[in-house]
Amino acid sequence: MADRRPQSHNLLVIGQSHVAAIRAAAKAHREAHPDEPRTRVIHTREEVYAPELEGVTQGDHSQARFGPGLVAAIEDQLARHQPRVASVVGGNAHNMLALMRHPRPFDFLLSGEEGPPPDAGAEIIPEALVRAALEERLQPDFARLRLLRDVAGPFIHVESPPPVRDEGFILERAESWFRDRATGEMEVAGVGVRWRMWRQLSRLMREAVEGLSGRFMPVPESVCDPDGFLRIDHAADPTHGNASFGAAVIAALDRA
Repeated sequence: MADRRPQSHNLLVIGQSHVAAIRAAAKAHREAHPDEPRTRVIHTREEVYAPELEGVTQGDHSQARFGPGLVAAIEDQLARHQPRVASVVGGNAHNMLALMRHPRPFDFLLSGEEGPPPDAGAEIIPEALVRAALEERLQPDFARLRLLRDVAGPFIHVESPPPVRDEGFILERAESWFRDRATGEMEVAGVGVRWRMWRQLSRLMREAVEGLSGRFMPVPESVCDPDGFLRIDHAADPTHGNASFGAAVIAALDRA
């Protein structure tokens, strides 16, 4: 759990599935400390805000815009609470590509970072190919970041949770998205490619956020093991943090 100190800022955290950890931590904090500033969240894909995005044609997000209900909700929070705004937009594209072992196992070398050794028996593919595949999947998230900046101004973007090292935990708690796509018995991808894919995603998100004059905030060190993987006690499932992860993020945003 994050260190206990009075929360000094109202926070507004906007994103998709990663808001769950923030929401759970914020609820617990509000109940324990009702007189302190609040953390509020907006999950942009909840039905109350539909349509989340308008102007998307055949996968092209260049003309995308937030739906009027979502814009109104963000503007209302800004006007009433003057919060520090943070993003947990996206953050799962790397898992879609590399949480489970591919029928033709692959790995790559990440320039400038060592990390775990390449996975034995995996085909080494160019880093540029991995980057391009991630960039393609991230187009909706890049659009969301741009639209958030347009509505709320500069914001802090929180790095998505690191991968969990424990393969047994992943197999036991893998979400239905992964189970539904398994053609046979599920097998977790090697720890090296999972870590490198997460780091590549973080690089791309940092570039996008800083290109919008925002700030990129790495996950707090307290939620990671010595090798940079997500500690099991901070994991809700293989791809998301839990309430204690959310509390650590809220504390870090309050200090930012």
